[in-house]
Amino acid sequence: MAFPYARTFDEVLAHVNERRCVCGATETGIENRTGERVLIGGVAAVRFDFYCVECARLREFTFRMTGTPVQERAARRPGIRVIGLGRSATEAHLFMDLHGCDVCGEEEFERDFAVIVVDGELCSRYSGVCPECGDPREFTFRLPEETPIPDPDEPSFGGERPSELLDAGEWLWVADTIAAGTPAEPAGMDDQQRRRARYDLLTAAAAAAEARKFVAFGADAVSPGALWSPTGRAVYEAEPGRFSLQRLELLEEVFRGLAVTFGD
Repeated sequence: MAFPYARTFDEVLAHVNERRCVCGATETGIENRTGERVLIGGVAAVRFDFYCVECARLREFTFRMTGTPVQERAARRPGIRVIGLGRSATEAHLFMDLHGCDVCGEEEFERDFAVIVVDGELCSRYSGVCPECGDPREFTFRLPEETPIPDPDEPSFGGERPSELLDAGEWLWVADTIAAGTPAEPAGMDDQQRRRARYDLLTAAAAAAEARKFVAFGADAVSPGALWSPTGRAVYEAEPGRFSLQRLELLEEVFRGLAVTFGD
């Protein structure tokens, strides 16, 4: 099986402490000490929740435990951790795409969707199994009070409030990554390719706009305190000047201008 044996919780801790978080940190906090008994491939196992002290990522580890009776999976897992507000399904899926499996790093997995109530709040839950190593994966986000209606021609990740899932540096990284994978000009492209490139550039512009939302009212740049992820901090430290309001607005305008050149 893809998950190891453990006889005691001390053995669980020893296994977890030997494995770094995707951010590189080793210090781990305990989210759920008692564990949840699950059935995976017909085998009784116990799943434990931990979280990274450095980046707050939820880390789940599953073990075959000797002497554990077989139980059906509970309809709702106790102590479930809500990551933050998912302002849109697009933002939620982007967050999941950027956070690979804690065990093997695989990013993709087939996601079952459900609306649940956690502490009196409506939440969206995406769950599934890593196709590479079989480790269970689950993400839970608070739902917004109003569900945004997506515009197929205008990519958007959320309203005017800053994201709770990705920081300003991560949004700039997303914008850079999308733009880097887009051709510089439409020459030689068919209509479908041009539409795809145009949409990608508009998505990059929307990501740049998300970074801009972290500039506080009356400020002229994103505060370093608004960067909480290793990726975001790395982007900021590489070139802090990119986080000025003026440059973020200019970047968004550049991407939108380039998108026009790929129009029909």
